Amino acid sequence: MNFMNNIKRKGKADILTLIVFVVFFIVLYFYQSFTSSVDFNLQDFWQNTRIRINRIPILKNSFMGKLFPVKKFNENVVLVTIEDSPSLIGISGILQDDRRIYAQALENLYNLNPKVVGLEFYFPYGDKNDPLIPIAKKFNEKLVIKSSKHQYNDKKTEKKSPAPPFPELLKAIDPNEKDEGYGFTYFKNYRDEAIRSVSLFIHTYGEDKYRYSFQTLLWAKFLDLKLKENNSDVEPDLNFENGYMSLKGEKLARIYDSECMLLNYNKNVNFIGGMNYPISFYDLYKGKVPKHRIEGKIVIIAPTHSMVDEKYYSPIKPIKKDKENKLFDEKIYPAQLNVMVLNNLLEKSFLKPTSEYIPIIASLLILFSLFLVFSYVSPSVALIVTSLINIFLLAVSLIALMQYDTQIEVVSPIFATTFAFVFMVGKKYYIEFSEKRHIKTAFQHYVTASVVNEILKDPSKLNLHGEERILSVFFSDIEGFTTLAEGLSPIETVNLLNEYLTAMTNIIFEYDGLLDKYEGDAIMAVFGAPVNQSDHAIRACQCALKNQKVLNELREKWRKEGKPEIRIRIGVNTGVVVVGNMGSTMRFDYTVIGDNVNLASRLEIANKMFNTSILVSDTTAKLAEQTIVSRKIARFKALGKSTYTDVYELLADKDSDSSAVIAAAYKSKEIYENADNLVMNRDFEGAEKILGAYLRENEKDLAAKALYNKVKGYLLVPPPADWQNIVNQDEK
Repeated sequence: MNFMNNIKRKGKADILTLIVFVVFFIVLYFYQSFTSSVDFNLQDFWQNTRIRINRIPILKNSFMGKLFPVKKFNENVVLVTIEDSPSLIGISGILQDDRRIYAQALENLYNLNPKVVGLEFYFPYGDKNDPLIPIAKKFNEKLVIKSSKHQYNDKKTEKKSPAPPFPELLKAIDPNEKDEGYGFTYFKNYRDEAIRSVSLFIHTYGEDKYRYSFQTLLWAKFLDLKLKENNSDVEPDLNFENGYMSLKGEKLARIYDSECMLLNYNKNVNFIGGMNYPISFYDLYKGKVPKHRIEGKIVIIAPTHSMVDEKYYSPIKPIKKDKENKLFDEKIYPAQLNVMVLNNLLEKSFLKPTSEYIPIIASLLILFSLFLVFSYVSPSVALIVTSLINIFLLAVSLIALMQYDTQIEVVSPIFATTFAFVFMVGKKYYIEFSEKRHIKTAFQHYVTASVVNEILKDPSKLNLHGEERILSVFFSDIEGFTTLAEGLSPIETVNLLNEYLTAMTNIIFEYDGLLDKYEGDAIMAVFGAPVNQSDHAIRACQCALKNQKVLNELREKWRKEGKPEIRIRIGVNTGVVVVGNMGSTMRFDYTVIGDNVNLASRLEIANKMFNTSILVSDTTAKLAEQTIVSRKIARFKALGKSTYTDVYELLADKDSDSSAVIAAAYKSKEIYENADNLVMNRDFEGAEKILGAYLRENEKDLAAKALYNKVKGYLLVPPPADWQNIVNQDEK
């Protein structure tokens, strides 16, 4: 496994994180309007929830009612509506703009002593004999009439100029020419069709003058506020400067889009009955309205009928009709919006937007912090952190709006939190996938797919730095391959070797061994790594036996093809070795080193000394004895070793060989080990007798034949008295 590649991959991932951070900032900055529109939708949800909770008595009187409070409409705002049948049908000429009707209604209203009156009608024409003029003079600047809808007169500057009522009426309602007798109404939607804000003032086109809105004039007159007079140095009570609305030097709120106040739908404007139960124009016209309903208040007279006025979309969703109340409509009349605007102004409950830079700064701080935190925690912990932060942000949005009428934009931070989670988890999985892919690439040629998959399940268990472990090491080599290759052409040699190595490697993989390396015609394999295998000694022995069995089958095939026969020697040892990545910083391999590796190699060579094909150490033989039949061959002192070890020859696999083969293995084991014990006791004649009888029926047992020849030599020349029957290895 190449750690330099890992470092490079992680370095690239860190650079990618930085790039993503910068890109996120750019996108957030240039598409802030999109997140703001989503924030409005979130606030709509809170407002709709407020209305619905407060229509259910149990919830209204619970904690939910306190969390989502609904205030009553300000009692100082009264709406007189032309919407009912008595007004529309019972008053002849009202739909034909008969000014005498309005004059009579205003006369009756004057006698009830209102503080301010707003007449939500536009009168573009008339003369000095108009019936409205005398009553307008009587109100003495307490009357505000709606102007025409303002129009854009200059496409470049987009300055607006509302049209006043006809001159005689204008002079009557504004005798001092303060431009405070008429005002425009301009409601503004945002992203969708819903009305989100109201314009409070404008600068008129072509002159440095303020023009106040219909609602601003009513509010200012009710509170006796001094407004900015054109060409006057008198400091006004109400100012709209530097992006803020200020009242007597105190900043009330930030102005949106240079001139607009954000509307707070903190009351159910859809419900006509909720707004102090509007007075019917018919009752006002007939003088049936009690004085206490009007005296000292703001009175708005307005049409609320589809025949005379248009409706606007509200973000408050409709509520189904019940027995007591009308059907809540998603569309509302300007008169209802005006009442809500005045409630917002009188109670200072209009939405107070925070700085447009706060969401961006908060988002970037959250993103940066979570990028750091999520690098060191698991995806499950990251998910919990993300959820808690998002819940907290939603709670901030809810409480700020419900309790403090403040608009705190949280969609950008929520998006940043969620994005940080998705990106960092994705990055982790990318790095993990990349590491797994490199692990798979590194090991797929050395172990079976099942072992690779086991590694990939938990790469952390794979120690690539080197560690001591007890493993079984396997060596095999072809007898006399150099001589064998001399009779073949290079191509024939390569083809024969490839066929042999393929067959032997497949067997190693069959028993989930690790192919460590090829050294010419030699094979080195490891069992028990990189994935732990408690039965690695058994696997190594079974692999060795099957190697020899499959090679016998290949020899038959090669014999028929006229190819030379190959014989191999195998050595297996089990013991403590160091396993891991070894090599230089530029190139290294996953391998094993240690004395026990060398012993396995020596055992492979020692087969020549005993005429065996598979030799294993006593440790391996004992670990595999439940499954493998083996016989002790000799006491063996490997080259370079000062102590001896017992070595064993593998004979049969109890799990795969036939009963006849196993029985023959046990017989050869018994004969050989009995004869070897007699030799140890210097009973050479007894050993010669046992082996001679056995070999007459088993002449292919080459190891027994080698021992028999050795015994006959001892009969001729007995060993010295201090002889210990230890076989020393003198060559590699």
